[in-house]
Amino acid sequence: MPPETSIDASHDDFEYESPFAQLLGIRHHPTVDGVGLASMTIEHKHRQRAGVVQGGIIVALADYAFHLACETRLSAGQTAVTVELKVNFLAPAKDGELRAAARIVSAGRRIIVCDVDVTGKDNELIAKCLGTYIVGGQAA
Repeated sequence: MPPETSIDASHDDFEYESPFAQLLGIRHHPTVDGVGLASMTIEHKHRQRAGVVQGGIIVALADYAFHLACETRLSAGQTAVTVELKVNFLAPAKDGELRAAARIVSAGRRIIVCDVDVTGKDNELIAKCLGTYIVGGQAA
């Protein structure tokens, strides 16, 4: 996985990539070929009754980083969507920052497979994910 990125906690002027990302507070970071990085600050709205981040939020963050990694391999005119995402939740997340680092492990003409680590405070591994995207559209 790529080294931890520096995250500026003052993101009032951050330009979100999509309304969905803004809704959850998911920030994208610079990408390199085959790698996608995303992060979010845990807020009260992300926690379920037990006081930990709801699993679906963690999955959304992982899938977002996966999307960023896949975009590095798409040509103009192509799109890609998730067709499968397996998640192992390894530890609860309660506060601080969550970071997702996605790395493409295989990319063909139609299928992209990606490995994603979601980490929390003190770089603790919160979730380990493996997903598949399908590529659509025609390359320009």
